[in-house]
Amino acid sequence: MNIKLIFTSILAAILLSACNNAKVTGKNENEMSNFEVIYESEYGGNGQEEIKIIENQDEFAELWAQITMQPVESVPQIDFTKKIIIAKNFPSRNSGGTEYKVQSVSQNGNQIEIHYTATGPDGMATMAITNPLMIVAVNKIADPQVNFVLQNK
Repeated sequence: MNIKLIFTSILAAILLSACNNAKVTGKNENEMSNFEVIYESEYGGNGQEEIKIIENQDEFAELWAQITMQPVESVPQIDFTKKIIIAKNFPSRNSGGTEYKVQSVSQNGNQIEIHYTATGPDGMATMAITNPLMIVAVNKIADPQVNFVLQNK
């Protein structure tokens, strides 16, 4: 094989993997306690302010395949008898570099509050349209009412 071709292929693979800033955390249901962040990224959302509550594996698998462009078989397995998924789409932004992080989740009755921070970039940022998305698994409750609360650092 041509050494330049091998080198170019390896370099391209490294660069492509470096462009994905999505965070996918533990896929094991036993690791969950009060909440688990399943996915945080500047990309994958629909660009509209929206909260979606998912209560079954099929609906979650469909969302997962849409945002990750991976086969449905790669979806994290959630025990929907104990947990629900909350997906939060944020409005589109005209630059990259803002990092969204879940800080805590509180549940009181059927009220769920997800506290998060949004930290903008220091200095220069990517000039790209971003559609931030956050997916969190929380303890299952009947008729959940979800509120996301932005916290200042």
